Amino acid sequence: MFIIIFIVLISLIGCETLQHDGKVFPMKGPLTRVVIYNDNDYLLGVHCKSRDDDHGFHILQKGGLYGWMFYVNFMNSTLYFCGFSQEQVKKGVFDIYKAVRDSSRCRNCTWEAKEDGIYGYGEIPKKNPLFYKWLM
Repeated sequence: MFIIIFIVLISLIGCETLQHDGKVFPMKGPLTRVVIYNDNDYLLGVHCKSRDDDHGFHILQKGGLYGWMFYVNFMNSTLYFCGFSQEQVKKGVFDIYKAVRDSSRCRNCTWEAKEDGIYGYGEIPKKNPLFYKWLM
C-alpha cells in the first residue's frame, strides 16, 4: 500500500513540473507582479535581484515605473531585494518581495518611492504604510 501511495505522489509531482527558460520549476506558485513607482522630483536608481535573477540597474524619472513578474516558488521562500540610490548616494537595500510577508498581502505589489522612503501597496485599499525609511 505504501508503495502505491508513493508512486501516485511521485507521478503527481512529475505532472506539476514546468519548463521555463531552460530551468525546471516543480509546482510553481501564483504569478506575482512587482511595480516600483518614483514619486519624487529626483532620479531614482533601482537595482533589483533575487538569488537566481539579477534585473540590472534602472533609472526612474519622476513618475517613472519599473516592474517585473514571476512565480512564487513552491516552498514560499521567494525573495527579491532592491538597492535604491539618488544622485549616486545609496538610500538603502530593502526586501521588495518576501513571500512569507507578501504572498497573502498582494499579487500585484506596488511600491512607491517618496521623499521619506518606500511605501507598500497591497490588494486591499487602506492606509499604505511606510515600509522602509531612506538612509540619511
